[in-house]
Amino acid sequence: MKVTENFAYLAIFCVVGLIGIWIQTEIAGDSDVVEQVEQTLEPDYYIENFTATGLDESGARSYIIEAERMAHFPHDGSALLDKPYVVEYFDESAPRHTNADSGWMSSDGNELLLTGNVVIQQGSGDQGSGSTVQARRLRILLGDSRGVLNF
Repeated sequence: MKVTENFAYLAIFCVVGLIGIWIQTEIAGDSDVVEQVEQTLEPDYYIENFTATGLDESGARSYIIEAERMAHFPHDGSALLDKPYVVEYFDESAPRHTNADSGWMSSDGNELLLTGNVVIQQGSGDQGSGSTVQARRLRILLGDSRGVLNF
């Protein structure tokens, strides 16, 4: 009877040990996936003294984006900008100059979200006198020919 009891304890101990090993390998497998996801949230490249020029359908300059540094993120194609400076050109009015502390650019490059000490300066022209506007946050839709601003 004592031998059967010891055998039962040994069998239970082995089953619990095997379950523990199985759980540990499952958790270790998940950590590799989590590590891969975390790595993809890191920028894949940086550009110092970044400059990009946008052209309209006729090939004329539509806007210029400059930044001290641009960090590109591969998981969604977006980019973060340090000290962005944007100049938008319009057919019938003076260029609009905008700068900020930081910015985010969409993967297609048509949307900018500028944050921190945003200053927008519109030069004077045929459409009216110049102006300066300050904000904490500004959204610019560059793909729109009117250069839409959303505060």
